[in-house]
Amino acid sequence: MSPEIPKNNQAKTLKEIKRAVRFDTPVPSPDDPFFVDFSDVRGDFAEKMIYETLNVDSDDFTYDSSINYFNKTTLFLGGMRGSGKTSELAKYVARLNKSDCFYCVVCNIDSELDTNDIEYMDIVLLQVEQLAKRLHEDKVPADDQAMLVSIHNWFSERVEEINKNIKLSGGIELELGNETPGFFSIFKFAAKLKAGLIGSTENTTKIRTVVRTRFPDFANRFNEFLQTTVLELNQRGLARDILFIVDGSEKIATAAMRRKMIIDESNKIQLIKANTIFALPIELMKERTHLEMFSTVVSFPFVKLRERNGDEVPVAIERFYEFVFKRIDESLFDSRDTVKMAIMYSGGSPRELLRIIQYALIFTANTATTIDHAAIQKAVQRLAAEYANNLDMETLETLKQLKENNERGIPTPFSASLQQCLEKLIVLEYNDGSYKRVHPIIEASFMYQQYVVQSGFLPSSALRPLSI
Repeated sequence: MSPEIPKNNQAKTLKEIKRAVRFDTPVPSPDDPFFVDFSDVRGDFAEKMIYETLNVDSDDFTYDSSINYFNKTTLFLGGMRGSGKTSELAKYVARLNKSDCFYCVVCNIDSELDTNDIEYMDIVLLQVEQLAKRLHEDKVPADDQAMLVSIHNWFSERVEEINKNIKLSGGIELELGNETPGFFSIFKFAAKLKAGLIGSTENTTKIRTVVRTRFPDFANRFNEFLQTTVLELNQRGLARDILFIVDGSEKIATAAMRRKMIIDESNKIQLIKANTIFALPIELMKERTHLEMFSTVVSFPFVKLRERNGDEVPVAIERFYEFVFKRIDESLFDSRDTVKMAIMYSGGSPRELLRIIQYALIFTANTATTIDHAAIQKAVQRLAAEYANNLDMETLETLKQLKENNERGIPTPFSASLQQCLEKLIVLEYNDGSYKRVHPIIEASFMYQQYVVQSGFLPSSALRPLSI
C-alpha cells in the first residue's frame, strides 16, 4: 500500500518550510490551501479572452454549444516556465467542469507519457484513454452500441496487427483481452497501446508505425466517438460538450521534439475535432503565425510587479504576500520587508519566489527561529552566480540593449538571442509579451553588473537594486 501524500498546509516551523515551498509540485485546484488567483495582476492578460475563445460566458461560465457545434476550439496557452500555467489550467477545470458547460478531461503529458520519446499520436491515445476512463468511472450509460463496437473493433484490429509485427521479430506481444465493447474496453485498449509506447524501442516503433499509417482513419473514429459521447452527455444533462486540457508539453525532453510534436504534426492536431487547451512551450510562441491558422494563441505572462517606468504595482505585491503567507506563517520571517525583497527578486514568477525562499532556508542558521534579510541576500547572491554562469558575450549584449530600450521606453525587436534569454529565464515577459525585462536575479549578478551596468560587483550590503 503506497503512503498517503500529505496535504498542503501552512508551515508553522522552519523545518516545515521545505515542504511548503516545493516548486516542482503544482497546486492541483482552486480548492487547495496554497491556491492564489493571480489572474487580475498579469498586466494586459485578460482571462476573459480564454472563456470567449471557448464560447463560454465569463459571468456564469455557461457554454453556448450552438456556436461551436461543428467547429471546435483549439487554444494554445503559451507562457514561460514557472509562470503558473498549470495552476491556471486547474482553475479553468474547476470553473468549467459542470453540467451547463464542459466535461473536462485532463491529460498530463509529463506524468502519463515518456517525455524522452513522444509524438503527437501518443497524446491522442492519452486523450482516448483518459476520456474513456472518466466515462467508465462516472458510470455514464452508452446507448449507441454501434459506435462503441466500431471503435472497439478498430482498436482490436490494430492490436492484432501490431502483435503480428512484434511476433515476427520475436518480441513480447500486447495482451488483447476479451472485454465487451464499451467505455471500459476502449480505455483498456488505449491504455495498452500507451503502455507499449513506454516499453522497448522496438515495440514503440511497431505500435507507432501501425497507428501512424492509419491516423486519418483513427481520427475519424475518434471524432465519431466524441460526437456520440457529447450527445450522451447532453441527453443526461451531464455536460454540453467535452474539453481536453493537455498540460506538461514544456517538460518534453528537447526543443526539437516539442517543435515536431506541435508544429511539424499540426496537420494531425487539426484532424481531431475536439475542444482542447494545450499548454505551449515558450520557444514555440514565435510560431504564433503558423498556429493561428487553425487555433487561438494566448500569451500567459508573469505577474507584473513593476511598470515600465519602474513604479511598483502594489496590488500585485500584496497578492504575492498572500502567496507566501498561505504557505508559511508570517512569524517565520523577521519582517515583511524581508518577504518583499524575495518577492521583488522573483520577477513576478511564483516558482522563482519559492526557489529563493528554499535557498534562503539553506542560509538560515540551525538555531534561528526566522528567515531574515541576510538569508534572502545570500540566497539571491548564490542564485545570481548560478544563473549567470552561462552568460556569453552575445547574451550580455542582448541584455544591454534590452536595458537601454526599456530606459528609453521602446520595445526590443525579436532576435534569436532574445528568444534564448526567454527560454532560459534570463529575461522575463509581461503583459501580452510586449514588455520584457531582465530577471532581477540576473541583474544582481557580478557578470551583469560588470558588463551591462559596468559598475563592478555589488557588495552584499548593497545588493538591493530593487529598492524595497
